[in-house]
Amino acid sequence: MTPTDSLFWPYLRPILEAQPGVTYVQLSDANGMDRLLEDSRSEDVYPGIFVMRPKWNGRTVDNALLLTDFQVIAYFFCPAKPDDRASQDAAYQQAEALASGVIQQLQEHRYTYQNYLDFDSIRMEPVLYHTGVDAAYGYELKFKLGLEANMIYA
Repeated sequence: MTPTDSLFWPYLRPILEAQPGVTYVQLSDANGMDRLLEDSRSEDVYPGIFVMRPKWNGRTVDNALLLTDFQVIAYFFCPAKPDDRASQDAAYQQAEALASGVIQQLQEHRYTYQNYLDFDSIRMEPVLYHTGVDAAYGYELKFKLGLEANMIYA
């Protein structure tokens, strides 16, 4: 068992897939956005959420609870016409709403100790992504997410 494949992705993926209108959710192979670029050639990836394979560190709480603190970077991309400001603004609004929906769900889980979200670590930044053929508009979301890891390390 590994924290990324046994804890992080099984926990986060259903939350991402449950966001309204999302047609694509993918975890990177730690080589940038190659998988997104490859998938965009053969499938509809917008609106989509692309998550970078996270860095993580361990943490002990009260000498009993073992946490993995994942440094999460996720991209929320929506399509828009490159020469249409209204279309671009709508794409940014949709992407920000999707990212905010994920934060709301994580925050709800935090209150029931399903995760240990560090709310102060949340950072969002608007981004533009060109795949060579099309352009996508959206947000980069960064945050620290703690998940209990006793089942792996204790």
